[in-house]
Amino acid sequence: MDRPDLRASDTDRDDVVTLLRRHAEAGRLTIDELDERSSAALSAVTMGELGRLLEDLPRERPAAPPERKSPKVPRKYHLAETWRAPTTADRAMTELMQHVAPPLARHGYDLVTRSPYRLVFVRERRPVWTIVVAIVLFPFGLVALLYQDREQISIDLRPHGSSTLVSASGVGPLDVRRAFARLES
Repeated sequence: MDRPDLRASDTDRDDVVTLLRRHAEAGRLTIDELDERSSAALSAVTMGELGRLLEDLPRERPAAPPERKSPKVPRKYHLAETWRAPTTADRAMTELMQHVAPPLARHGYDLVTRSPYRLVFVRERRPVWTIVVAIVLFPFGLVALLYQDREQISIDLRPHGSSTLVSASGVGPLDVRRAFARLES
C-alpha cells in the first residue's frame, strides 16, 4: 500500500474479506483465523490496517487471460488481434510466413509489403453486384466495373525483451482467423 493512512472504503474492506476467504479455501488460514481477520477487515478504518491483515499471505497471481477458441463462422470479419509471442521477432516472422501466409494466399491475398517488422497482405476483387449492374444498366452500368473491393491485413511485430508483441488487423476469412488463433496458443 503506497499510503497506509488513506481511509478504506466498504469496497476495499469487502475485497480484503474475499481475499481472506480464498486463502482459507487454499488452506493458508484456519476457520478461526478467517473469522478473526474478517472481523478486523470489516472494522478497519485505514488501508494500512487492511494491508497488515494480508502481510503474511502470498499475493494472488493475476488471472491468466481466457483461452481463445478457434473461430467457427465461415464469413469474413474484421480482425484485430494482439498477443505476445514468446520468441524473437525473426522467429515470429518465420512462423507468420509458415502458418498465416498460406491461408492468405489461398484466399487471393498478395504480400505487398514485407519488412523485418511488418507484413501487409492485400486482396482486390470485383464484387458480383458490379457485373449485374453492368448488364442491367448497359451501357451506363459499365462504370460499375471500375469498382473493386480492397481488403487488407497488416501484421506488425514489436520486439519486447525476449518476446515479441504481434498485432494484426484487417478483414480476414475463417482460415486466416484460425491461423492467427493457432499462433496465439
